[in-house]
Amino acid sequence: MNIKEKLAELNEKGCTLTIQRHAVLEYLYANHTHPTVEEIYYSLKKKFSAISKATVYNTLELLKNYGLIQEITIEKGKLHFDYEVKPHHHFLCHRCNQVYDVDVEGCPLAGKEMIDGHKIEELRPYIIGTCSKCLKKKG
Repeated sequence: MNIKEKLAELNEKGCTLTIQRHAVLEYLYANHTHPTVEEIYYSLKKKFSAISKATVYNTLELLKNYGLIQEITIEKGKLHFDYEVKPHHHFLCHRCNQVYDVDVEGCPLAGKEMIDGHKIEELRPYIIGTCSKCLKKKG
């Protein structure tokens, strides 16, 4: 879903589209780096000096609750946010701390609604290792 579709969906759901909400969604659309609240806040603070960290956090929570972004808890005590909501896995490089998208194709649970009589509502497998960039640096 592109940004215009997400903005239209927010509007259809009766959500007031403030400048800050638009800026946060636009930032996530432009930065597929799985940023944290702090990264988003410090980046937007340069353009919107009056924006607060609470506004960024509340906007992210609102966008998550509307299903327009997803929250990633791949690192203990640190939230990352992802513009892409279609099912996919995440890979965390323990050297550079970058989070990468990984396709779920071939995952035995991808596309399933039930497992052993339990309803699957979310699938959040995380993979931790060394990314290709760090492997190249090491080698």
